[in-house]
Amino acid sequence: MSPSSTMLVLGISHASAPLDLLERLAGTDRPAEDLVSDVTSVDGIDAAVVVSTCNRLEIYAETRGGSDGAGDPEGLTGLGELFAQHTGVDHEEIAPHLYSHHADGAVRHLFAVASGLESVVVGEDQILGQVKLGLERSQRLDRTGRVLAKAVQTALRVGKRARNETGLNEAGRSLATAGLGFFERRVGSLHGKTALVIGAGAFAGVVVAALRRSGLDRVHVANRTPEKAQRLAETTGGVGYDLTDLPRLLTEVDVVVGATAATGHLVTARQVEEALAARDGRELFLLDLSLPHNIAPGAAELPGVTFVDLRRIAEEGQEDEISAASVQAAHELIDAEVEQFRTGLRLAGAKPVLTALRTAATEAAEAELDRLARRLEGVDNAVRREIDRSVRRIVDKALHQPTVLVRELAADPDGARHIAAFTRLFAAAEAEGDTPQKPHEHDPNEKKIEAIA
Repeated sequence: MSPSSTMLVLGISHASAPLDLLERLAGTDRPAEDLVSDVTSVDGIDAAVVVSTCNRLEIYAETRGGSDGAGDPEGLTGLGELFAQHTGVDHEEIAPHLYSHHADGAVRHLFAVASGLESVVVGEDQILGQVKLGLERSQRLDRTGRVLAKAVQTALRVGKRARNETGLNEAGRSLATAGLGFFERRVGSLHGKTALVIGAGAFAGVVVAALRRSGLDRVHVANRTPEKAQRLAETTGGVGYDLTDLPRLLTEVDVVVGATAATGHLVTARQVEEALAARDGRELFLLDLSLPHNIAPGAAELPGVTFVDLRRIAEEGQEDEISAASVQAAHELIDAEVEQFRTGLRLAGAKPVLTALRTAATEAAEAELDRLARRLEGVDNAVRREIDRSVRRIVDKALHQPTVLVRELAADPDGARHIAAFTRLFAAAEAEGDTPQKPHEHDPNEKKIEAIA
């Protein structure tokens, strides 16, 4: 990290908390924009990005005065309370399930999240869009700092690399394909069956595409806005419906998938029970991919229903488990990217020092050339230009080796210390150079200049 700023992340996810707690957290009606604003109002925090999904809520923050060392970074205290205030859940209940990372650990975690390594379904793609959405949200609020913005932009690139170069996305993995896998292991292929997706947002679009690829005959869509449902359903030859049509549709389709951010149950156990009575013994497959639940969990207890939700996917895993070699390759790629990111920050930290060094040298040369111009008024312009070029070449040659050395030292693991030492040395030398000459002191080259003139 930069010697003047660092990154930290505080979060809660399916890996650290039970899904019933995550469901309550996801039930908040406060927008993520509020959390971003609250975080950046904390003393010492200059920027924040919030990644919010149905099974993850994370605050990435850029703080002042951080370091690469261990310890509790400035700004972490109080963020847990903000979690509680934002979600409406007591801090004492959330605290045991929170995790935090800072400096390189925060960057590594962000890269792993964007790569899908921290997802319920390893390698799934949608998290990339959710990370991007978090960055865009903070940019609209003007709450992104240099380090944080660069880290998130790099994470998006790393996430794509990890999928494309390590085999993480070979099967087009998603929560939808994982859920369908449970059904197929129970009854075989779903080819020729009909599905209904509840929701018409971005996530529902991913689900519709996954269902269509699985061989289902038709995929219908139901939404509060029938027009949006129709537009999405038309992409797969289905029909769009209003949510009021759900009771009837439950009697007709084979697979129902909940994929909205609604905070209440859109399908109740009573509706499912009544639909089963009209299905003539045909089994109903319910796949709830939302938190809070779109489908009342009580429907899982009814005979004739196979119910799969995020809890079951997380607890039982997936049959098409990604190979250990692919996961290891992704982690190695991330480690290399973290080191490259850290080196880039150190090099960026050296730029102000190099700029100040070149500026000081250039100004000194300009001052000397101006003095020479006044003393050599009779010299031909061609000679003046040659003197000017010579002095500037001397400056460039004199600065070349120090510039190379500063960049090499900045890339070193102890680069921050090297740059700090060089900055102090340069400041001391600059102060010495600013010391005015005593009246009786004269430039030792003055007589030589007079002779040339």
